[in-house]
Amino acid sequence: MLDKFAEELREQREKSGITIQQIAAKTRIDKKFLEAIDQGNFSFLPELYVKAFIKEYALVIGLDGEETVKKFLIAREGKDYNEVLEQEKLEKEKAKEQKKSEIPQPKPSVTTAPVKSYYDESLNKKESDDSDSDKTKLMYAAVAGLVVLVVAILYIFVFNKTDEIIVEETPIEEIVSDNTQRFEEEPLNNNETNSITNSDSLLFEIFSSETTWVNIIPDDEKAAEFILYPNSSRKISAQNSIAATVGNSGGVTLKLNNKQIEFSGRAKSVRHFRIDKTGKLEYLNTPPKTGQ
Repeated sequence: MLDKFAEELREQREKSGITIQQIAAKTRIDKKFLEAIDQGNFSFLPELYVKAFIKEYALVIGLDGEETVKKFLIAREGKDYNEVLEQEKLEKEKAKEQKKSEIPQPKPSVTTAPVKSYYDESLNKKESDDSDSDKTKLMYAAVAGLVVLVVAILYIFVFNKTDEIIVEETPIEEIVSDNTQRFEEEPLNNNETNSITNSDSLLFEIFSSETTWVNIIPDDEKAAEFILYPNSSRKISAQNSIAATVGNSGGVTLKLNNKQIEFSGRAKSVRHFRIDKTGKLEYLNTPPKTGQ
């Protein structure tokens, strides 16, 4: 099913008259990853990034990004996504019709003859006075409640301010979209680097000549996960050690305190390693984890 999915993407791309090179220029996604999608190979990076790249690919060739990712997930399970989506559509329409049929119909009104009543006018006047008194009490109670509500709102918004700042995590699809807009509006600066600086004793820098997924753990604490695009770098500081996993290790260069480290990477292969404060590089057989 993944082959069929890739073939439909390729046919739509060719029908739109768009080349792989044009998609790469617009999205800033490495050409070899786009070619892998075109050929039905979806194992080149973790699924999170594959879905993001497929969505960007689909948007450029004129498809719905969310629906295309949904088709990919269904095809990955070996199912026919056209049948699954059609079945979902029929079920939604059936549920909609069923909901309409469950709406209660208005009952016909029955007109009855007025009932003549006999009452004492003096009693009715007394009841009217009592009713007016109750309405006055209710009005006072409503005014008092409104005053309390206004005071509470003033207290919350004026006297009870807080300096707390809530930070929301940005999904990977938005990160890719933001990167696309930035590269379309501004010229690419190959020497630009992102750095994290503090008073720590180790300054680790990783440079990539190709698109590479990186996961770095400074001092076995909180991990930093990101994607390096062609000819870009990232700096991380630490006190004692740096542990990392690099997705496309063949195009990577490492430096510690501005001194280059001999690193043996392989194209399109994952490498795990650890570097101590002396600059000693140790290759690992399994991905490093925090707290190790």
